[in-house]
Amino acid sequence: MSPSTTPETVLKTAASRIHSRLTETVDPSLDREVDAWCELQGLDRLDNPHKIVARQASFNTVLKATLYERYHQQGRLPELPADPQTAFKKAHAETDDSAFAPYVLDRVAGVVDADALADLLDARHSLIAADEPAEMIGHLFESLTPQSARRKLGQFRTPLTIASLMAEWLIQDGTETVLDPGMGAGALAAAAYQTKQQHVDQPPLTDIHGVDLNELSLVMAATSLALLNHGEPHSLRIDDFLSVEPNEIENGAVDAIISNPPYSRHHELDADYKQRINDQAERETGQTISALSPMYAYFYYHAAAFLKPGGRLSFITPSEFLETGYGESLKRFLVEAFDIRALVLFDRDDSSKFDEALTTSLVSFLEKPDGEASDLTRMIRVDGDPSEAELLAAIRGEQEGETDWGFVNVVPQTELEPSDKWTGLFDPLNIDTTDLVALSDLATVTRGIATGQNDYYCLTAEDVAAWNIDERYLSKIIRNARHVPGYEYTVDDWTVDREAGEEVWVLYHLTALDSEIASALQSTEIEGNSTLAAYEDRAQPGGETEGIVDYLRHGCSEDIGAHSGYLAEHRTPWYVVDRRDPPPVVFTYMSRGGSRFIKNETDARTLSNLHGIYFDVDLSESEQKALLAYLNSGFASEVVRRSGRTYSSGMDKIEPKELEGVPVLDPRTLDSETVAELAERFDALRQAAREERATEPAVDAIDDLLERVR
Repeated sequence: MSPSTTPETVLKTAASRIHSRLTETVDPSLDREVDAWCELQGLDRLDNPHKIVARQASFNTVLKATLYERYHQQGRLPELPADPQTAFKKAHAETDDSAFAPYVLDRVAGVVDADALADLLDARHSLIAADEPAEMIGHLFESLTPQSARRKLGQFRTPLTIASLMAEWLIQDGTETVLDPGMGAGALAAAAYQTKQQHVDQPPLTDIHGVDLNELSLVMAATSLALLNHGEPHSLRIDDFLSVEPNEIENGAVDAIISNPPYSRHHELDADYKQRINDQAERETGQTISALSPMYAYFYYHAAAFLKPGGRLSFITPSEFLETGYGESLKRFLVEAFDIRALVLFDRDDSSKFDEALTTSLVSFLEKPDGEASDLTRMIRVDGDPSEAELLAAIRGEQEGETDWGFVNVVPQTELEPSDKWTGLFDPLNIDTTDLVALSDLATVTRGIATGQNDYYCLTAEDVAAWNIDERYLSKIIRNARHVPGYEYTVDDWTVDREAGEEVWVLYHLTALDSEIASALQSTEIEGNSTLAAYEDRAQPGGETEGIVDYLRHGCSEDIGAHSGYLAEHRTPWYVVDRRDPPPVVFTYMSRGGSRFIKNETDARTLSNLHGIYFDVDLSESEQKALLAYLNSGFASEVVRRSGRTYSSGMDKIEPKELEGVPVLDPRTLDSETVAELAERFDALRQAAREERATEPAVDAIDDLLERVR
């Protein structure tokens, strides 16, 4: 391999040769093995999965060649010959290292002649020379395997800095036995072993136990560890960790568990498998476990049984469970089974650490009680870039409160309520609410109209004209938040959207249609839905009902099937959607950059992608705008965000009832001068947004005024 050629380039070049030969090879048994591998690895959803299999086969060859070379350097194997597959089989027999065991990727690489793999074998020297081999191996795996496939399996590489932090806390004297369930490329196992090396000269590699379903993971982890060790056998195995019993690992218990478990969500798991592991978790914990739990929750439940009293556990997972309903059972388990020493929440916007996981990442630091339980938990929020020493000091209780890089909140573990959202504990707001009221004292929040099939129910002006639908059967709509980039929606905005060909109408006023032709409507049942056959005679050619009847009949066609959706089947008649008045305030309840409260100056309704706010008390125009100024302030935006939840994509979401509980300023209690000034500042905010100017100065002006008047 020339100095200018990267291992990634060599891997892809060899993979291209393998793929070409693979497509030409007629071998039914190999085809079956490849198809099974694709399904197991989540590759079956890709357009050309065999291309990725070829890449993985070339990667597997480099890894095994690297492992072979390591054994050769130790004098345990002869020099690597040109035919790698034969050499790997002999190495398996000579060393009894399970990483050399043949499997489907070896067969795939074997479809090409040994000469075609020469450059690939040379790439082993780059891995041997790497300062952080596990990091390099993990990076290569990510570069060769599409994110969509890894996402199905919940596979995301652990950043090196986080792996080191976890290992430093877990390893105290270097004698610990360690378990890495779901070991992947071996980054965490390698970090634990390197930390042990700081305490003990040549610690036994057999102290590091790893479990993974994937043969390629075994090869990656074994290679990562071999490059750190002087030649001992490892304790890695291929298995489903959730099927492994504690007595199969280190006499039933280990000193430390470190894991980046699969992030797979409940709906991505096979139904029978999900039921089995959920039943198992309930038996192991004695608790009722939410069936909506993601895979990493089951790793928590099962891993606890492998840990000695006084042992330590550290996981890196998404933070969603801290504030979701399914997370309540996991939080209850953590409170009851562990001393929660610390939970560290990393900033969701810090793409430098978590560039692909699309998650707000949480690292747990837990101990299995051995005697008197700890009474304090440290909730640590990381916004900046602290050193490892600074984070370890915070975890160990040597720092609290505001820091240069985040915040450390110390909470008695007895006060951690599983039913509460824990995210607010990472940055508690000390709010004086004596002058505030719940939004529910002033207004009702309602989700917009759920049609069940927006692409049928929502229409453009061109659609309306083409079907000759009378507008009295329609309602204006605000289609989504994208159509309201600012803080107001006006009649002119709606007109611009209509002329731009946007969907600005929704089928709505159809109860009137029923009343006009009810006498001619014959209710025939087709799969529980009333047909429109009876309308045919009443819909006169050129009449005002002809277009709408034709369109509704079109909705019953096989191509559309609007009458047979879940929501439609639970409506009578199927085409009459939820009743909603046009809301005076529209709220963008799902966002990544902060939600907005929008003044609706039209008679347009909203769909379920927006919330509507309806005043239950009489507020003047100025009072409404004063309230909108408060709701769009920086202070209120943060309160609203914390009242909702953050999903794995970093999306903030708040439900109507949660929003109704947000503390707000009651404009009726303010003097007229303050109301007028707040109203003016809301006008300045919406004008800045409309003119596409920066809105931060306008928000700051609202915050300054609120600080003076509160």
